[in-house]
Amino acid sequence: MVTLAQTVFYIVSPLVTLLAVCVAYLALVKQSRPHILVQYSPNPDIPSIIDLVIENVGGGMARDVVFSQPLPALCYGIEETGGSGTEVLSDGLPAIAAAQKYVFDGGQYGGLASRLGAKLELEISYKYKNPIGITRKQKESCVLSVSHMKSMPSRTSAKQAIVDALKGPNVTTLQKIEKELKTIGAALSKIAKEGESSSDSNDA
Repeated sequence: MVTLAQTVFYIVSPLVTLLAVCVAYLALVKQSRPHILVQYSPNPDIPSIIDLVIENVGGGMARDVVFSQPLPALCYGIEETGGSGTEVLSDGLPAIAAAQKYVFDGGQYGGLASRLGAKLELEISYKYKNPIGITRKQKESCVLSVSHMKSMPSRTSAKQAIVDALKGPNVTTLQKIEKELKTIGAALSKIAKEGESSSDSNDA
């Protein structure tokens, strides 16, 4: 005779298993889905330049990436501009893998602000394959703007600061060290030559 507890077990156990499978599948879907991020970001090496960055921050590859309109780039002018510049990726991207990033020279604040206005609303379409290999289509919305950068301070990365220090016209600590090392090297070479000359004289 089947007891009530056994009946409940026979009903609940398959449901729990099904629920576990669904949760695992949804987690796998989330991990395999691409997520395309498009933004303007300050260049870490050149203070006045703003980069246009397209990045896949999701876990899967996006194919046939298409933007609803070309992306403004090379829009120069720190304060204002007459609307110069160009556009990139009018034909989209064939693919962008997980964690892959494309960086373009966006321009400068004034030029981009003049070209974008208050904001530029963008729609991104692409295809991807779900965990069981079926191709899916996805659309995402994105808003491009540089207005939030108006009051941001300009900074130079430590790497670029070292490069500028080595090649810049101003005398810096690194340049002084380099000059001192060259002086010491020349002095050591001179001492070595004098030692050789003295040794040759003694041999004679």
